[in-house]
Amino acid sequence: MMKKFLIAVAFATLFVACKPKQPDTPKLDVTGSWELSSVSTKVNVGGEQVSVYLNFTAEGTFKLYQKIGAGRYTLFSGSYTIDQDLKQISGAYSSNTAWGPYALECSETTLVLTPVNGLETDTYTHIDAIPESVTGNIY
Repeated sequence: MMKKFLIAVAFATLFVACKPKQPDTPKLDVTGSWELSSVSTKVNVGGEQVSVYLNFTAEGTFKLYQKIGAGRYTLFSGSYTIDQDLKQISGAYSSNTAWGPYALECSETTLVLTPVNGLETDTYTHIDAIPESVTGNIY
């Protein structure tokens, strides 16, 4: 009787041990430079042309260059984290002002950020680097 029990346990363990590994869900990774390519909004942004460039580092820091209308870019920097389970990104500016969370969709070429309030969707296109005409033209 005991022998049959041990054989049954060993047999069951074999099936558990041989269970095929589930494929890992790819991690969301925003590292690199991005240029705002479109904004879909439910609010009026005043008709001004907006130009935004983002750079995220693997160390969890970012630089954001933003220009509204004519003139120079304003540089914002800070840190970010990604919640892989919720597929959200959030962070804080260097002034300790929090930002986010944003729902996050990301591929090698496209980054889509949608605030949890859902008022706009910002789509970015991956670029090799932020142009010097941007990084050298800040307040």
